[in-house]
Amino acid sequence: MEEEDRRPARHSHVGFHGDGLAAVPADVYNSDSHKFSYDKFMIDVNAIFGIISILLISIGSIPYALDIHKKKIKPHVLSWLGWSFITAIGASAMMASGSSWATSIVWGNTLVCLFIVIYSISKRVGVWSTSIFDFAFFGLGMIGLILWQTLDAPLLAIICAIVADLSFGIPTITKTYNDPNSETRLPWIFNTLSGVFSVFAIESFVFYDAAYPIYLLIYDLTVLLFVLKVFSKKMKIRT
Repeated sequence: MEEEDRRPARHSHVGFHGDGLAAVPADVYNSDSHKFSYDKFMIDVNAIFGIISILLISIGSIPYALDIHKKKIKPHVLSWLGWSFITAIGASAMMASGSSWATSIVWGNTLVCLFIVIYSISKRVGVWSTSIFDFAFFGLGMIGLILWQTLDAPLLAIICAIVADLSFGIPTITKTYNDPNSETRLPWIFNTLSGVFSVFAIESFVFYDAAYPIYLLIYDLTVLLFVLKVFSKKMKIRT
């Protein structure tokens, strides 16, 4: 008697309506057990979350650019310039560790940062410094950049990238805390939502993949709270 072929059939299974999935790849569904291979399915979900995160970053940059054009905001040039350096370093380090979607998100941040630097300077709304400490933190961020180049170790590179990114970001935090009207809420809402989806896009919660996206989410949420005057000195919100 000829032995029956028990191998799973190769076909696609219709995905969940409304979840952004048109179909689940054939090797995700086992026709014998009628169960999903969750490891492979999660890869597809990670990809979708990553795409959503990147789209939110792109969408959020539009109102920010318009606010610069209308001179409604005052981006801190040192912060955005530093971020353009350090996010590129972080993305490079993540690529070295084999990360995928999280890397794409950080590279997207790099392009947005460079655009904001150039456009805010051209519109003469960019803030270079609010105190001597701004330059001190920028210098600290540059030290983090040098340490990454010197150490040349993926784990230490991610740590240095986060420390340097925060050092570059402190001038924006202090500026926004002292003057929430120097930023508008909508772009930071998009950035925060992007951060949420970027965390969902993490394929494995190991330090290389998870540390930088989680940090970015915390930072964006902090700035958003200052813009919304949850923790700030002034009470008038600019919309």
